[in-house]
Amino acid sequence: MKKKILIGPSSFAQIDHTPISKLQDKGYEVLYNPFGRKITKKEIIKLLDVNVVGLIAGLEVLDDEVLTSSKLKVISRVGSGISNIDLKSLKNNNIKLYSIPDGPVTSVAELTIGMIINLFKKTVRMNELMHQSEWKRIIGSEIKGKNILIIGYGRIGKKVANILSSLEANILIVDPYISMESVSENFKLLELKNALPISDLITIHVSGEQCLIGKKEFDKMKKGSIICNASRGGVVCENSLIEALNKGIISAAWIDAFVEEPYQGEMTKFKEIILTPHIGSYTMECRENMEKIAVENLLQEL
Repeated sequence: MKKKILIGPSSFAQIDHTPISKLQDKGYEVLYNPFGRKITKKEIIKLLDVNVVGLIAGLEVLDDEVLTSSKLKVISRVGSGISNIDLKSLKNNNIKLYSIPDGPVTSVAELTIGMIINLFKKTVRMNELMHQSEWKRIIGSEIKGKNILIIGYGRIGKKVANILSSLEANILIVDPYISMESVSENFKLLELKNALPISDLITIHVSGEQCLIGKKEFDKMKKGSIICNASRGGVVCENSLIEALNKGIISAAWIDAFVEEPYQGEMTKFKEIILTPHIGSYTMECRENMEKIAVENLLQEL
């Protein structure tokens, strides 16, 4: 039987079919995501039959149970983060892993900047009112002079920081894995507990999935703060965010990643929260580039 390649992301090759053609030209049978959403753990175990040797991966759960039960030889991640993958199990099962660290940087950074501007200017809300035939101006704020906290000073965090700095924001950085020498001399490197009380807006760009902003952290923030999460679902506790919004601690938010996707939870009831369906890397340029590299990485290893 033909060896198979499973495609995890439901949007893979929607823009350009070339990556699929490359796999087929090399003699592989391509298995598509049949669900049109993120594949669950139970589903991926069933899909990874004995003939599946390669996985083009999104954010599926790839823990020890999944990997040990598979016959995978290589996983090629369409993106940068690998927090969904059990690295120890990869080694134990002799599975090679590739990712694309630089792939989503520009796309995510641009989206973040656009949302930050929207949140300060309140343009999304005014657009909604205009479409309801209501002429209502809501006064906004300038980015200049605002204290903007960036949690996670990796590739995306750095790009966001540099763009916001050019808009004359005061940049605060929280990242326990870096030293002051790696931060621009115009930025401040702080501990989270010291940065939260003085931040006007917090934007999160981390690779892990553990909760970083919960009730304790929200209680430290200044009244009327804004929070953005373009990293992973669960990094911001959803229930604590809603509580902080009701208390007036948070005035607005943008969330692009969720614990459960597709998301249909409580945050949909709040007009102060802009919700987007995990679109950080969802641009034509980014998808084409990452999909091409992901397939090249996989074929090179196989």
